[in-house]
Amino acid sequence: MLCDARGFPLSFTLSAGHRADSCHFIELLERVHLPGDRGRPRKRCRYVVADKGYDSDPLRRYCTRYGMRPIIARRNMHRRPRRGLPHQFDRPKYRQRNVVERLFSWLKEKRCLCTRYDKLASSYRAMVTLACIERCMRADFSDKT
Repeated sequence: MLCDARGFPLSFTLSAGHRADSCHFIELLERVHLPGDRGRPRKRCRYVVADKGYDSDPLRRYCTRYGMRPIIARRNMHRRPRRGLPHQFDRPKYRQRNVVERLFSWLKEKRCLCTRYDKLASSYRAMVTLACIERCMRADFSDKT
């Protein structure tokens, strides 16, 4: 699941239960189109905030190649140092990662998403899409100011 800074879902992928989420990271970023005020929609964001599960050199190189700043905590495993400047870790920006965690908790309040009743992946994808649409509609048409 990929969301913006306000917690609105931008894109998601479904994967098998035994596959790591980091395998779908690049595919997920490629599917995003961010509309702007003028011109064509942007495909890249300025920052990518992710947890330690996404800490790998290929993902960091992908972000750097396309001008995105990766804010990903380092794993505690022993590594060889790589050439070049290390990525600086921005702790205040990393704390914004809770936005996607709150989005997941909101989605899991939906009983049909939390315990997957659907047998087919296409049916489950449709339910997740409807939940994401509801999330965006609530924000647009809420009574809050």
